[in-house]
Amino acid sequence: MRGFDDHFKDFPDYIYGITREIWEDRGVGPKLKRYYADDVLVRAPSGIITDNGGVTAATLQTLHEFPDRQLVGEDVIWTGDDESGYFSSHRLISVMRHTGNGAYGEATGKVVRSRIIADCVVNENQVREEWLVRDQAAFARCLDIEPRELARQQVENDLRLFGEVRYFTPESDVPGPYRAQFDDSEEAERYAAGWQRIWADKDVAGIFDLYHPGATLNIPGGDSINGHGDIDRFCLGYLASFPDADFRVEHLIVNRDPGQPVRLAMRWTMRATHSGWGHFGAPTGAPVYIMGPAHAHLVDGRVTQEWITVDEVAVWKQLLAHQVESDALS
Repeated sequence: MRGFDDHFKDFPDYIYGITREIWEDRGVGPKLKRYYADDVLVRAPSGIITDNGGVTAATLQTLHEFPDRQLVGEDVIWTGDDESGYFSSHRLISVMRHTGNGAYGEATGKVVRSRIIADCVVNENQVREEWLVRDQAAFARCLDIEPRELARQQVENDLRLFGEVRYFTPESDVPGPYRAQFDDSEEAERYAAGWQRIWADKDVAGIFDLYHPGATLNIPGGDSINGHGDIDRFCLGYLASFPDADFRVEHLIVNRDPGQPVRLAMRWTMRATHSGWGHFGAPTGAPVYIMGPAHAHLVDGRVTQEWITVDEVAVWKQLLAHQVESDALS
């Protein structure tokens, strides 16, 4: 690969390798300087970072709270070449012990497991843009608190430190040079159409066509669900909370490798109003923006396994921020 360090055998090895060198091998500053551009854009539900220094600071703070953090790579779905650059969607599980005080409160000593999906744009050995979503609801539950309570703590911290509640929306975005890709294969079109039918059209019967009867879904909160009945309840919980959801597919790539199912990586977004009783409790009228990556395995055109990563703590922050603003105006 042109411009990449010689010790990486291929692009997935680069993604796994730089993750290890930065985190487990403690490279942090020097490795982030080498592997992340000075003007890197990192978008997460909690906000946007626009430079290498911000990424370094966030990494150090996480390591202070969770110094034994291990990042277990599950898959890298990718596309690209030396001319157009490379794109990866990296699914991993963070396993760590909460031994330092910080953003997650006083140290508890508890073991935390949380899934992450990170989409990266890479050119000549450096990450230029990243979309990063952590399952913070799983964080919360591992610490024996509810996601809404963790969000409340984060809202209070934001108000104390910044005078406002911080989270990512398109209005706060900084545009980068990367343009989204959409695979035009039959599998990609079927997968995207299935999600559009369920989430945009609210035609929940689409579950029966898109998903295998024995499908397993890994969903926010560290939960795993199985079969059409579980999937139906999960989808209805979200759709009931956000009945006017404007759902969009933002990016979709496909990998085909010998001995494996067809593997897809999709990033999607949803704009909605919290106007109904559902997964997120009593309606607040809050406007909500959700950025959610998903990975899926397809066999004979149907999903057999799927990983949906949403930062539900960031969703709760938006609901609570709306209540704070409403209270301030009343």
